[in-house]
Amino acid sequence: MRTSPRGPRALLPFLSALCVLALLPACNPGQRESPLPQGTSREGLVDGQVGAMRLLHVHILAPPMDRQKAGDDLGLYLTLVNESDQPQKLDGVTTVHARKVVYRAGPGAPQQDVNVTVPARSTVSLQEGQNRPHLEVLDIDRPLGATPIDVTFRLTTGTTTLRIPVLPLEPGSTPAPGHS
Repeated sequence: MRTSPRGPRALLPFLSALCVLALLPACNPGQRESPLPQGTSREGLVDGQVGAMRLLHVHILAPPMDRQKAGDDLGLYLTLVNESDQPQKLDGVTTVHARKVVYRAGPGAPQQDVNVTVPARSTVSLQEGQNRPHLEVLDIDRPLGATPIDVTFRLTTGTTTLRIPVLPLEPGSTPAPGHS
């Protein structure tokens, strides 16, 4: 009488291989998880990368479609991460859907050309929040609704265009940007 090769011993090589695969990340503890691919969404937000510069959680906040109109200014929010040993700059942001994109040090601060320095191995947040620096998309050409738009970012490390989601403002909130 023959014994079946499908007994408990037949599973041993499979289980051993599974254990080895589970332990591989521990073999290189200095390696970080790789960033999400260009344009990948995380809960409706977009991430991108140009060389050592990562753009995280990029999005635009807008009022509901019935309250949007051509000429509105909208907040453009993101986090910049510099993974290099040298300072890097975000020195230009453009879109065909607006007259201009500018930097503001806070809601009441004057508009400035985009020129944001990110120190070596540092992070700069341009996310929404009271009295926080952010970017503004000025004088949109039409109501955007919830339609994502292409926005081009010029950095020291290169240029990238991301399709940025236009997200609704929370009920009862008002955008930091206003009207031109």
